Amino acid sequence: MNRRYFLLGTGAVLAAAPLVSLFSRGFRPDAAAGDFQMIRGNVGYYTNSGGTIGVYLPAGRPEGGVIIDTQFPESARHLLDLLREKGELAQFSLLANTHHHGDHTGGNGVFAPLAKQHISHARAKQNLEDNLAANDKAGTLPLPGTTFTTSWSTNLPDGKESISLRHFGAGHTGGDAVVHFENANVAHLGDLLFNRRFPYIDPKAGGNLTNWAEVMKSIRQFYDKNTIYIFGHAADGYPVFGTASDLKAFENYLRSLRKYVTREKKKGTTLEALKAKTVTIPGAETWNFGERLRDVNLEVMWEEVNE
Repeated sequence: MNRRYFLLGTGAVLAAAPLVSLFSRGFRPDAAAGDFQMIRGNVGYYTNSGGTIGVYLPAGRPEGGVIIDTQFPESARHLLDLLREKGELAQFSLLANTHHHGDHTGGNGVFAPLAKQHISHARAKQNLEDNLAANDKAGTLPLPGTTFTTSWSTNLPDGKESISLRHFGAGHTGGDAVVHFENANVAHLGDLLFNRRFPYIDPKAGGNLTNWAEVMKSIRQFYDKNTIYIFGHAADGYPVFGTASDLKAFENYLRSLRKYVTREKKKGTTLEALKAKTVTIPGAETWNFGERLRDVNLEVMWEEVNE
């Protein structure tokens, strides 16, 4: 392992400190081992602190696995230790980042030195470079060596699985990738879906709430009805994986948000008054976790309805 990247990666995650407070359920350097579950076809997930990690473990092979996103350094190390204890993997065929945020890339220093290839959308790589540079952390975290703009795919070494990455347009950021294990038919959405919790939106990185609804529709139409989706985040009591019905519900939240803000703005409601009176978004009341992000959603959509 490249010890320089691992040690510096621990410090680099400080550049994403606002995201830690928004997303982690109490990030702790001594976090417990987290929750590791297999879903289907050698594909599973790991949750601890930060965005959900996707894992592909080729049966009976000590190499050729896939890691999608890396949370923070300590939680990434917990997962790596867990896999080593289980005797699952010695090295990885691929590390993929669904986007650039620190709770999805902070552990890159743990996994990138063990991966033959590291990939993300081109905008995600640029966003990560920009964020690190802006926080005087340039060079402290491994960056993807492979990028794509529309789609990318490859066959995995075990000969039993193919993986594809696809960009559907501006949503959570301008560089979100959906990572699809084609034979298992499991797709990791990264932060394109927050299950029943108000989503974080990053306009400076190319995110757009209005277009995000179109992205969710496109994803539902592109993959089939049997696809299982892994989500970046979920409210307490809700799972981090689900089906197309969850995508449709989140699409409804985004459309309801725009409809609500547009209506209130036409009525002459000020932004501050709107934030003060809003508890949930009419028509999407099951999204009710995270007051701070609810206000961020209202603020960003307030600006978008002027466009």
